[in-house]
Amino acid sequence: MEIKNLQTFLALSRILNFTKTAEELGYAQSNITSQIKQLENEFGVLLFNRLGHTITLTEKGKELVPYAAGIIALANEASIQMSAHTKRRITIAASESLCIYRLPQILNDFKQSYPDTEILIQMIDTNDFVPYLTANQIDAAYALESPINNPYIKHFTNHSEKIGLYAIPQNPLAAQKRLSVTDFHNVPFIFTGKSCCYRNAFIKDLESAEIKPNIVLETSSLQVIKEMTLSGLGICVLPEMAVKKELSEGKLVPLDYSTKYAISSQLICHKNKWISPELNAFINCASKYTNGSS
Repeated sequence: MEIKNLQTFLALSRILNFTKTAEELGYAQSNITSQIKQLENEFGVLLFNRLGHTITLTEKGKELVPYAAGIIALANEASIQMSAHTKRRITIAASESLCIYRLPQILNDFKQSYPDTEILIQMIDTNDFVPYLTANQIDAAYALESPINNPYIKHFTNHSEKIGLYAIPQNPLAAQKRLSVTDFHNVPFIFTGKSCCYRNAFIKDLESAEIKPNIVLETSSLQVIKEMTLSGLGICVLPEMAVKKELSEGKLVPLDYSTKYAISSQLICHKNKWISPELNAFINCASKYTNGSS
């Protein structure tokens, strides 16, 4: 079994198109077909269903994906570890709020022990964390999300995060006690993007009362959301960590509304990932910020 055949298999399993896979990998299409055929002959099973120009993974093909990813990951790590001249690097994917409000502290601690290790930070969509881990494109993911339950994912930290509704002190709802979801009828909101877990949790609250959200601004930028909230444009729904400074200065206040959402900061790796000393040190540094010390 050749590593390059497994790499081709993983690419094709993701793209599901022979021509586009050949273009991405720089092969002739006939090479892609040949490599897949070699794997199928070695295993004695079909890995892809071929229906005209459409291909899909068979059940055996789906079973092979995590094994192929694990083999490639181990091969890559072995190559790195056996090279005396390769500078150590850790690649971390992170949700924006954690990247801004948690990672600087973690990286500062980490660099004190491993000053020569390169850290590459990627902000990607949470939906891409598991595929990136499976393909060994990242070493770990630091996600702010609902519980990530996947048999191929291992959790190292899982810390519940407080989500709140925030407004300027002059907002009429700021002085009210025990707000209910019906109090938000026709109230202007400034929301994060549609894939955001805490935005969607609050939207479900509104939908339960058959309230259509009044969205005056929708953006992925936390800073823009805060600035627009401070201008009085509307109410925002954010993790408490993102507004600590504004709360301490009295520029924003929390609304008295219960948001007991199951959302946590989760540091995750692929279960077959080899944990290098550097990655282990990063995990230990991140663990310090799961007990409220942040």
